[in-house]
Amino acid sequence: MNIFKIKKIIVCLLIVFFVSSCYQKTVVSDDVIAEKSDSMTIENNYIKDETTGLPPNTETDLKMIYYEGNALNIFFHPLVARPEAAFSSNYKDHFLDWYITADEYKKILNELYMNDYVLVDINELYDVIYSDGAKKVVGKKVLVPEGKKPLILSIDDLSYYKFVRENASVHKLVIDEKGDIAAWTDGGGLSYDLDVVTILEDFIKQRPDFSIRGAKGIIALTGYEGVLGYQTQVLNAPDYQERAEQAAAVADKLKELGWRFASHSYTHWNMAEIPMERFINCANWWDSQVRIIIGDTDLYIYPFGAGVENQAQKHKLLRDRNFNVFFGVGTGFNYFESDEYIFMDRRNIDGIYFKTFRNRQDRLFDIDKVIDDKRTWQ
Repeated sequence: MNIFKIKKIIVCLLIVFFVSSCYQKTVVSDDVIAEKSDSMTIENNYIKDETTGLPPNTETDLKMIYYEGNALNIFFHPLVARPEAAFSSNYKDHFLDWYITADEYKKILNELYMNDYVLVDINELYDVIYSDGAKKVVGKKVLVPEGKKPLILSIDDLSYYKFVRENASVHKLVIDEKGDIAAWTDGGGLSYDLDVVTILEDFIKQRPDFSIRGAKGIIALTGYEGVLGYQTQVLNAPDYQERAEQAAAVADKLKELGWRFASHSYTHWNMAEIPMERFINCANWWDSQVRIIIGDTDLYIYPFGAGVENQAQKHKLLRDRNFNVFFGVGTGFNYFESDEYIFMDRRNIDGIYFKTFRNRQDRLFDIDKVIDDKRTWQ
């Protein structure tokens, strides 16, 4: 019996009996951080060690403080790698409103970096504690270099839906011959500067002080059109096992690099509006077709930001499936903590954000500096 059939049996048993996993989240406590060395100088907008010429190890060479306040939470959709095609397609308005281009993303990362934001790992912001059979979710302050602000970055719908593949984005993530993450486009081959994941990987290589303790981002996946560009939703396909194994290998590599995964539901339905029967089906499908490939996660990102915190039965079902942290859509700073879960909202960064905040003083970055000249609105 192959590994995927074994995994399916295990997942199905968990679904049938609604058994909460005994997953225990632990975060190693931080040691006392030393003061920044006198040999540090500012060059090209980041600190360098005069001896090595390299950015310092942020855990040993910078003064670290526990940040007071909430982290900024932002999210993107897959990037428009081919703006000429996307902005002239039948989906033009959709891409203009809800997506940004690869060039815009690169400039936004640099703007956030210059505005003193640093990526932090969502896992460092909370602990899950089990005592006498009861689970408690407890928020934590996060350590950042003095003068920096914590940033949580997430990506919705990185499943490379058919209409997005055909008109705008790369087609899937792959592992190249060197063992690195790359993007693949049919007819275009490998690339490293057109996808939201590969661009961030390169940005951090160039500016390692943008990532604290190896933090990357959260990838929110549905399943109705597969996982990470692999058509794993076709369960009876002759090559299903090969597709699932390829997707699992990419997921494992991403986790190794510091990326986290979240459920974005299987179907991308509005969870607050659907009846309970469909809600249960959606949760079951995600467990049996997505969790089985990417592994366990306790992060849940609501489609459309439509939360179910005020629908006790639905929310309990998700918590019983071991989801502990929930994400909506809002300012990007809101945070709520109860004994049983944590809720955060996220700020969408897309064409709608560009239009809404372009001339506002509370924008996160100078939007005129990042707008792609291939956009057809001004």
